[in-house]
Formats: sequence, structure tokens, C-alpha cells
Amino acid sequence: MFAAELSIGRRFLVVLQPGDEVLEGVREFCRQHQVGQAYLSSFLGAYTTATLIGTADPIEDEDAPLPKSVTFRNLEGVGSGTIVTVDDLPVPHIHVALGEKGDRAAAYAGHLLAATVQYVTEIVVEEVLSPRLTKRADPAARGLANIAIAD
Repeated sequence: MFAAELSIGRRFLVVLQPGDEVLEGVREFCRQHQVGQAYLSSFLGAYTTATLIGTADPIEDEDAPLPKSVTFRNLEGVGSGTIVTVDDLPVPHIHVALGEKGDRAAAYAGHLLAATVQYVTEIVVEEVLSPRLTKRADPAARGLANIAIAD
């Protein structure tokens, strides 16, 4: 475990419109407003499609990262996440809990790979001024790139 006190900068409300691709919208917001790192304290909306890391197939090793993704349609839900800059590009990392509108609100949760806004998506972005954050491969997490405090 590690912890660090965050120095918070600007706070933004970002509203994505129907047809917007969520991750590209977040990246474009970061470029336009020169936000290099942040956390997403509120993230909610409705989506025509959303792709999450996951599978409907049997899993051989439940502790291993999943190499597959699943796409769902007509969802609403909430999430949160972080943004760090890697190689001068903003990298959003968002996890969501989504319910399908047409399947008795069947719920799905996980790492968001892609989503297209259906009606609206509202995001509160809290800029982090310090410490400087990065992503690093973490051997303890089977090599996944996790957030870290930059040296």
C-alpha cells in the first residue's frame, strides 16, 4: 500500500452529448483544458453501447486479468476513475456499474473500454496538482499498469 496527500486544483463539470464516445470525450476535455491528472468524483449517464473487460465464457484462472471484453446495449449507470498522463497523452481509467434497461436491469460492473452516450453523461473532474502520478507495470498485480506516484 502507498498513500499520498493530493493537492487539488480546478474542478470541472463535463457534459457529454448523445453520440459522443466517452473515453475520447474525456481525453479531448483534458487536451482542451490542459488537465494532466485528475480523479473523476462523479460519473453517471446513459449509453447506447458500453464495452467492459469481461467474458460470458468459463474462466480458467479467476485471479488472472481477463483478456476478453463484452459489449452491452441500452444501459444506465455510474462510475468513477482517474486520469494520468502517459507519453504526453491523457489516459482515463474508469470503472462502472451499469444496468441494462431491457433485461430487468441486469447489472454489469468493471473496467470501461468504450461507451457511446445515449442521452447524456455527466462527469465531475477534480484536477490533481500534486504529487505527479503515472502508470507502472505492477508485478504484484500480474503486470497490469497501475497508478503510481512518479519519482
